[in-house]
Amino acid sequence: MSPLGRVVLVLLILTVVSMTMLFLLKLIRHYRERQAAFRGAVYISTLGEIVSRSMEPSSDIDAWADDPAFHDTLIDFFTLVAGEEQRILIELADRLHMIDRFHTDLANARRISTRLRAVAALAVIASPKSRPHLVGALRDSSPEVRIEAAAGLSIIGHPDDVEAVMIALEREDRWVAERFADALVRFGEPAVPTLSNYVLISGSLFDPAPRHLSAVVRCLGQIGDPRAETALLTALDGTDAQLRIRAAAALGHPWGDRVLNALLGKITDPDWRVRAQVASALAHHNSPTSIPYLVEALTDPAWWVRQNAATSLGAIHGGIEALFETLNHQDRFAADAARAQLMARGARPADDPELAARFALLYENADRSDEAG
Repeated sequence: MSPLGRVVLVLLILTVVSMTMLFLLKLIRHYRERQAAFRGAVYISTLGEIVSRSMEPSSDIDAWADDPAFHDTLIDFFTLVAGEEQRILIELADRLHMIDRFHTDLANARRISTRLRAVAALAVIASPKSRPHLVGALRDSSPEVRIEAAAGLSIIGHPDDVEAVMIALEREDRWVAERFADALVRFGEPAVPTLSNYVLISGSLFDPAPRHLSAVVRCLGQIGDPRAETALLTALDGTDAQLRIRAAAALGHPWGDRVLNALLGKITDPDWRVRAQVASALAHHNSPTSIPYLVEALTDPAWWVRQNAATSLGAIHGGIEALFETLNHQDRFAADAARAQLMARGARPADDPELAARFALLYENADRSDEAG
């Protein structure tokens, strides 16, 4: 056989061997996946019995703790149950020393995937005994692990952990800090005193403001607790425009005249983004006092301010009348914004006959304009 023929033969043999090995690997993987799926189905049935009957397994189940298929099934069950049923599953996980194993993996595993799997499981199980381990994980080298740790602490919801998440948030870059802020929102009302104090002492008069101050302001707005009013008003008076934008959005709660008057005072803010957010926030207060301010905002040079003002007028009692009056405004941009909002709202069955007639005339004039065009 020629040298070329031998080379071709060797390549052919290698190709056949490689394809055979690939086939065997796929076959083994398929077999393992089928076995895992079968075990998962058994676990689903068994856990369903345990939860529905509040019963202890009669057989030895220690081997379950080493089976990844059981881990996945148990975690899935945690997302579906609550209260007494969840307590039963926590006791089962404790009996199998799974929680302790996740604690060990979270603290000692070198592979990020192992630590991430452990912290994700602990976040779902949300056992109070995991609190110190999750607090420790807030310093993990992986941002994904740190985010999951903050989420787990928020699910457990112990007020003492709010400060730990806040301290960790200050070390993070903006994207991770926003995820930590999401966790702080989940703590709910117990987080308000800590978050409010942070805003009050962080120097809202600095420009730019401390880098994560606006994220904390967003948290307070989403929680929506009136105890945050003073902190948010302080942020609204800050020198940093981004902070004022977040504060205006956070003050979209009908907390009384103090908040309403503060927003009205910012409808002429130098930054159009603040003015736009103020115009939007005023809708939630639904106060006739804001109508003349919003009508004036319809003449704002910024398109978003005009649109938000028109939208808010459409939502405030008495605002529809103001929009109709603005149709004859000397500022054509104000008239256009009012017309667009009225056309978007349209006549409604609950409107009185006079208002319905005004909308009918508006449609008629719009049809004439289209025909003329």
